[in-house]
Order: sequence, then structure tokens, then C-alpha cells
Amino acid sequence: MTITLITASFLGLLLIYLSFNVSKHRGRAKVSIGDGGDDKLAHAIRAHGNLTEFAPMALILLGLLEYQGTNPLYIMVLGAAFVLGRLMHGLTFGKFEGRNPYRFWGTILSWLVIVLASVLGLLKGYHLM
Repeated sequence: MTITLITASFLGLLLIYLSFNVSKHRGRAKVSIGDGGDDKLAHAIRAHGNLTEFAPMALILLGLLEYQGTNPLYIMVLGAAFVLGRLMHGLTFGKFEGRNPYRFWGTILSWLVIVLASVLGLLKGYHLM
């Protein structure tokens, strides 16, 4: 399950970065619990939270697909797309006034990976692939 391991490793590094960002903003705003009404801290918390909400399902799906012998190219493309989507979303959260195209497309890319991996999983699970 090398591809899932590499994907999880990139996401682990992103998680640490986003977690550090939350800590940095907590120190700046002098807030230990919640966001204290500080917009930058709230954005950092949500960027971190979004990754922790989406990454487990994506990694479970990728890992199971890889374990079941799905074409490695599919797993690589899905894993890379998910990491890219989470980078686009997490690193630009709260950085734009109004619409944030990176956050938007990062979310779409992340959803698309989970949908495609879920469909592949159903096809594989029902032996249609």
C-alpha cells in the first residue's frame, strides 16, 4: 500500500503545518479555546478542521482500493488530486476577500476524488471491475 502511504505522508505534513498555523494564531490572539472572535484564528481552525474531516475517508477509500488491487495509476491520480485539492483549500483559506477560487476548486477536487474512489470501490466490491 505504498501509494496510500505516500499520500498519507503528504497529508500528514500538511496537517502539521495547518496545526502549527492554528497555534501561531492562538498565540497572536491570546485565545486558548475557540476562536475568540478573531477571524484569522477562525480561518486557521477551519482550514485544519476541513483537512481532518475529509482526509480519513479519502485515505480509507484509497487504501482499500489499493489493497484490492485496483490499477495503481488510478490510485496515484486520485491520491495526487486529493493532496492538491487539500493544499489549494488549506493554504488559501481566509486569504482572499470575497470568493476564493483556490478554496472553491480545492473543495471540488477533494469531493471529486471521494466520489470517484467511492464509485471505484462499489465497482470493485461488486466485482464489476
